[in-house]
Amino acid sequence: MTKTDNCTFCKTELLDWRTILADDLIRSVVSRPWFREGHCLVVPNRHIEEVSQLRDEESSAIMAELGRLSLKLDNGFGAGMMQKFQPTQGENGIKVNHLHFHIFPRLEEESGLFPVPEPNDFQDGFSFAPDKTIGDLANKLRVNKFEHP
Repeated sequence: MTKTDNCTFCKTELLDWRTILADDLIRSVVSRPWFREGHCLVVPNRHIEEVSQLRDEESSAIMAELGRLSLKLDNGFGAGMMQKFQPTQGENGIKVNHLHFHIFPRLEEESGLFPVPEPNDFQDGFSFAPDKTIGDLANKLRVNKFEHP
């Protein structure tokens, strides 16, 4: 597995506390910061930057986990799901050069294909939930049935 020392997603020991699933190919984690409660990421273990670099088995594992999380989050939040591919986020000055997929509950009143936080920045558009909240959500998403309180 290719890793890069200065990549947040390659430093898996920093992700363990918020990891939902980890295997030889992929890892899913609760996002920190998050756009909204339930925001998760699915990341290939191998450090790559483009979808075209995915191997077939990585693509299959990513899609399976996106589907699994969609069902779990939909049961928990009940608003339908939306997935967004976002390898880099240059529009808000944030850049993570490790391919990753965002998945989060979609609000019923949202229109458009890709809802984006307003403003789209870390200062006001995203929030840093307490570690306990993030860890608790990761634990709930690991079990068979997740229901939002």
